[in-house]
Amino acid sequence: MEIKLTDWLQAVHHEVEMRRWRDQSGGKIKHFTVTQEFDITPAIIGWYMMNRDSESYRMWHPAHIEFQWEKKIAGVGATWVCWEKINGQMAAYRMRSVPVELSPIQPKNKTCSSLNIIMDTEESPLIYILNETESIENGTRITLTFIFPEATPDEYVEAHRQHFSEEFPNMIYKAVPFLIQRTFGYIPDTETIIKSKLIVPANN
Repeated sequence: MEIKLTDWLQAVHHEVEMRRWRDQSGGKIKHFTVTQEFDITPAIIGWYMMNRDSESYRMWHPAHIEFQWEKKIAGVGATWVCWEKINGQMAAYRMRSVPVELSPIQPKNKTCSSLNIIMDTEESPLIYILNETESIENGTRITLTFIFPEATPDEYVEAHRQHFSEEFPNMIYKAVPFLIQRTFGYIPDTETIIKSKLIVPANN
């Protein structure tokens, strides 16, 4: 999809606002945590997150516009850009997977945790997203903790809470099966999917 000049201008304004909230906060934070359970294995979710593309990303939520890989690797160091609308305004969230030890809030279990940051243009964190993905009897429990600078307006924080609650079921039950079907031409067993690892290079 084409990113218009007005989209770029909105995204720049969005980052300026987030920088201002961070600077006003003096290192203080606020956060929310959301937990959801799905009847799919953590391994399949991990495969999808390594291989997602623009087409499947747009299936998550009507506010998703574009997805771009910058560095497509598994785990720490992976970098990407999510173009999406928050409260009706365009955001270009440049994100990176970083060591979980950098999280302002530590996870309950580091072995099933990962940490993504939304960065400014100097690659300093604006928002932290702590992801704890646990295997449970009938699938997966995902607990996400969004960590914002304290001065972030409550309506902006709430917009992210609502967005997450809406997008993850679509990711699991629409985007994941779609990408698997498109990749293999059928729905294979879990072992086959996991062994395929990364689809390289990214085609967006």
